[in-house]
Amino acid sequence: MPVSADVPGREPLALEFLLLDVNGTLTDRGSIILGVAERLAAIGERLEVRILSADTFGTLETIAIELGARAERVASGADKARVVAELGAARCAVIGNGVNDAAMLEAAALGIAVVGPEGAAGAALRAADVVCASILDALDLLLDERALVATLRS
Repeated sequence: MPVSADVPGREPLALEFLLLDVNGTLTDRGSIILGVAERLAAIGERLEVRILSADTFGTLETIAIELGARAERVASGADKARVVAELGAARCAVIGNGVNDAAMLEAAALGIAVVGPEGAAGAALRAADVVCASILDALDLLLDERALVATLRS
């Protein structure tokens, strides 16, 4: 069952995919942030979870296995935005924190920027629909549509 939400003042959300940046979003310098795996397991029952990364720390495959997610190596922000377009932007939620996440944050039906342990780029914050203090807060929004509606309503 997809994640859906009727948000006053904007198009209804009918999400089928969650695309996630890795470094600074799901991980802190290559290590998965505590609490991420459990939340992604719950989200994975409703959304297809994919992680996108240039694999700066060389941990993409290991992280994908640990999180039970499909991994895709990408070289640039344009590559991330291309994945969103290929899947259908209206069906995608994305979470990221870097300059190379800005294009996918802007393109997706729901873009969530996180200010994680590695900070967040201004471009990512400007492109996002929602900004969260952590990846855990961002994932929790997807687990409780009421909180998402409360944040996005006009």
